Amino acid sequence: MRIKSIFAQLTIALLFMGSSFVQGQSVDEALKTINETSLKGQLNFLASDWMEGRESETKGAYMAGDYIASIFQVFGIEPFGDMEYTFPLKGQRAAIPEAKPSYFQSFNIVKYKMSEKQSFSLITELNGARLTKNFDYGIDYNLNGIETNMDIDAPVVFVGYGIKNDSLKINDYARVNVRGKIIARLDGYPGFRDTTSSSYKKLKFRNLWNDKERWASESGAIGVINLSAYPSKDFGKVSNLPFRYKYGDIEADKTPERYYEKKAVLVIDSLQKTIPVIRISARLQNELTSIINIDIFSFEQTAKNDLKPGSKEINGLRIGLKAGVKSELMTVRNVLGMIEGENKNEFIVVGAHYDHLGKYSEYIFNGADDNGSGTVGMMAIARAMKASGKKPAKSIIFAAWTAEEKGLLGSEYFVKNFRDLSRIAMNVNFDMIGRSSLKDSVGNKCGMDYTKIFGGFQELSQKNVKNFGLNLDLKYTATEKPSGGSDYAPFAARDIPVIAFMAAMHPDYHQPSDEVAKIEWKKMEDIVKLGFLNIYEFANSDLKGFKIPLSIK
Repeated sequence: MRIKSIFAQLTIALLFMGSSFVQGQSVDEALKTINETSLKGQLNFLASDWMEGRESETKGAYMAGDYIASIFQVFGIEPFGDMEYTFPLKGQRAAIPEAKPSYFQSFNIVKYKMSEKQSFSLITELNGARLTKNFDYGIDYNLNGIETNMDIDAPVVFVGYGIKNDSLKINDYARVNVRGKIIARLDGYPGFRDTTSSSYKKLKFRNLWNDKERWASESGAIGVINLSAYPSKDFGKVSNLPFRYKYGDIEADKTPERYYEKKAVLVIDSLQKTIPVIRISARLQNELTSIINIDIFSFEQTAKNDLKPGSKEINGLRIGLKAGVKSELMTVRNVLGMIEGENKNEFIVVGAHYDHLGKYSEYIFNGADDNGSGTVGMMAIARAMKASGKKPAKSIIFAAWTAEEKGLLGSEYFVKNFRDLSRIAMNVNFDMIGRSSLKDSVGNKCGMDYTKIFGGFQELSQKNVKNFGLNLDLKYTATEKPSGGSDYAPFAARDIPVIAFMAAMHPDYHQPSDEVAKIEWKKMEDIVKLGFLNIYEFANSDLKGFKIPLSIK
């Protein structure tokens, strides 16, 4: 124990000694480039109405990508994207075609939405008779989780809440065979409506939705029907009233298209590992539960008290489902630049997504904080690294990701296609760094999620906050493999250490009201400065003080 304690003290001591060089004149000059005037100038354009909300495949996003690439070029950041080829013009037959890297990494996505070609049937068999009851899409059911047209005709299994927990020995799939079948599953988990119950205190699933989908898929189910103790009696949209649609100040005769009506996936050689998830109306649920012979309220009370599975197979019931989608093939672009280091084969990836929700319902979703702020912060760090006048020991890739709002597609494509992931030492991500939550009365809180293996990261950040007078109250969250809805997740999933900066969630999140006028410039400036100081340290140290086992030779 004493040897470990001494080693820990030496690690911290070396960390502080190794970071002393960041207080040199070159870093002081670099920090001067990170200021409100510069940040505001870039964000005013990036989040302007001209960008039309920067939805990944639109003209606005292409304009934003061109702008980011031009800023990289102005700052002296070298291109790190796809190779582009220039061919001789007419009259230049003797010239040789030239190949050089561009700032853009282009790739295709399939964008799709549900079509009107849908049907859902309850098929019951009793005493040789077969009864089929058909229900209407948008009135009695909706569904998601599909990316291509499909037909299903399958038996049904009730699986309670459809959960697994090995430590508590709970497995709703243990006594039933759901392979090739549709499961009927309750929302939530035992006791989730009663915070005083022992079940609630034991379970408290963090990523319940994703876990439930994974458990269903791993068990072999081919479809999911969600049941609720409080199904909506106003499930569908009425068709006979004026102004049937209302969104903010808008009243309209028909529902405008909205961002989340369309999904997107990368174009790869296989479909997603997802299954259709069906939500149903009160009358369809009552029809279904009468066949299953279950009272949901009684089931919830029993389940929260004893945590015993109530799963059962349902004889004489099948469900027919025809699901259709309309698809479009789109090309989108990451924007990639690089500062080459002394080591050309060891990389730090500094990223932020530049896409947002686009233009819907006659509103422009400008996305000033989400994530114009992170994108401008990433560009400001690139500028500061060049302004330091020091060639870093490691090469630094600066990435403006696209299609984050569609499921982290830009960063996922990057890691899928990077030539050797073992050469990426770490990823640093910036997402929503320009605002405060309603609870942050001082306006200086910032969250930092990072891989637990970064032994000295917290000490380094605290030192930089103190030494450079940054007004930041940091909340550190260290986990073995950070997960979440931002672009560090594809890196963490492949065991690449990550650090993720995020200031706050606020009421303007994913609203047209996320405007530049609401950005808190001093807070954003201090977060960007801290990001630069830490990245400067990482790029110029051997990282041993941070306990990162690099496989790079």
